[in-house]
Amino acid sequence: TLFLIVRRELTRIRNLFGLLETLFNSRRLRTILAALIFFIFLFGYLFYVSEPDVRNLGDGIWWALVTITTVGYGDITPVTTLGRVVASSLMLLGLGLIATITAIVSAKFIQNFVDHHTNDDVLEKLDEMQLELDDIKKKLQ
Repeated sequence: TLFLIVRRELTRIRNLFGLLETLFNSRRLRTILAALIFFIFLFGYLFYVSEPDVRNLGDGIWWALVTITTVGYGDITPVTTLGRVVASSLMLLGLGLIATITAIVSAKFIQNFVDHHTNDDVLEKLDEMQLELDDIKKKLQ
């Protein structure tokens, strides 16, 4: 019936909001994101100090953000040996941090899907059984 369909859809919407709340309340995810921001500023500063072509700290931070997210526009590139060491270190660190963030978010999605999908199946089956029971009662009367 329409009531059951609306109820099921509202349950799914509530589950989505619950997932988003759980995701953003994750202490591990907040810690990793804080580390990511810290390393962007740290390596941005190190790159600014080590590269003579980088004119300001903002350019160094921009380069670190582009590098750690593996976008790599190529507008700012290291030319000194020290700059290349800083860049290589940030690349490896960035891959690890992005992989960790992806794993945490994926685990939350999977956990939420398993928890709520199982509940949805049980509720749907109970609704079907209630309809069958109502039909049987009508036939007996």
